[in-house]
Amino acid sequence: MFEGACASDAATPIPEETLKECCNRGYARESCRKAACVEPDASRFLVQSDRDGWIEVAWASERNHHPVAVGTLRLEMGVPAGPEPLERQARAFASAYLRQKGPG
Repeated sequence: MFEGACASDAATPIPEETLKECCNRGYARESCRKAACVEPDASRFLVQSDRDGWIEVAWASERNHHPVAVGTLRLEMGVPAGPEPLERQARAFASAYLRQKGPG
């Protein structure tokens, strides 16, 4: 399971069960007062390309299942994530993709 900090209040620890049941799935607006205060309530990711140690990830931030913002990130794998939550989530997604893909 993924771990992390709340984008609306990074200083406050989040219980593991809340991360698992709300934050990692998205659409936690009904379950979390912090999630109710931010515009997007879910992020979606898709690997567009994977070559030469770089992965391009398309992303969409959603609110109530409708796009709020969309874009792409070109990620060099093996480089630590920066502080931005979107990049950290995209890197976690790309890492999971690579684990599932396996060697080769």
